[in-house]
Amino acid sequence: MARKISEIYDRLNVAKTTFQELHDYYVDSQNTYTVQDTWETLLADISSASKVAIWRLMFWVFSVGSWIIETLFDVHKTEITALLASKKPHTLRWYAEESKKYQHGYGMIWSDDQYAYSRIDEDAKIIKYAAASESQGKVYLKVAKEVSSVKQPLTVTEKAAFTDFWAHWKDAGVKLEIVSLSADILKLDLTIIRDRLVLNGDNSLIRDSSIFPVADAIKAYGQALEFDGILRLSALVDQIQKAEGVVDVKLNHAYHKPAGGTFTEVDMSVVSDAGYFTIAQESTYEYIDNIIVSLE
Repeated sequence: MARKISEIYDRLNVAKTTFQELHDYYVDSQNTYTVQDTWETLLADISSASKVAIWRLMFWVFSVGSWIIETLFDVHKTEITALLASKKPHTLRWYAEESKKYQHGYGMIWSDDQYAYSRIDEDAKIIKYAAASESQGKVYLKVAKEVSSVKQPLTVTEKAAFTDFWAHWKDAGVKLEIVSLSADILKLDLTIIRDRLVLNGDNSLIRDSSIFPVADAIKAYGQALEFDGILRLSALVDQIQKAEGVVDVKLNHAYHKPAGGTFTEVDMSVVSDAGYFTIAQESTYEYIDNIIVSLE
């Protein structure tokens, strides 16, 4: 970013003090070599009736010229950055980001050597989540929409239209498969030691029965998990451990089932087929009360 003219001028004067041969040139004749010139003293001298040393004016002119050059470089950098952004290669991230620009119910037109929408309608952009990966020469594009803050798969009609969108938009020769499935199911078997001074028997907070810290912790972990990210059981346990009223937690077992599949036990981590998870209602939670009674 371009420096201020005053900043450049002051830096020149700092550099000047390192040259012994320039020590005869100073501002205040009463304090030889001790007064360092600045843009403020220059402006004060210019506005007075006193004469201004020619070298100071030369420094100022040079500072203005440098500022102009730096400003032009900033403009040039902005233009080049914008150009590169418009011509960036179609990476996996590009496939994911372009999916979020899809407008359901809108046709595409050929404009400026590419397909585009005649107008932008944010409400028609139904793809909220997208992630792309590549395997065995094919690009897999996982997508989901959001309904009432809950991830949902595309309907048959939406998926068909979205697939046609990519038929126009993708690179020629790229094998692309659209994946939009119901959430993978994660079934948990947990043992939790709870503080009965904090939690009720139904695991709500004693001071506010509308709050369920353990359930909220599991939900928060799922919401924070990156779409198509790796679900790590250790991170989930850590999240539950932080919940208010939880003294300790043990994950006995965890099972994963993709849409239309069967449950298999998870060792340490798992990646969902749909890109996101939901907790199975048949998950089991064993709560052990931690009550410490002190008798004197």
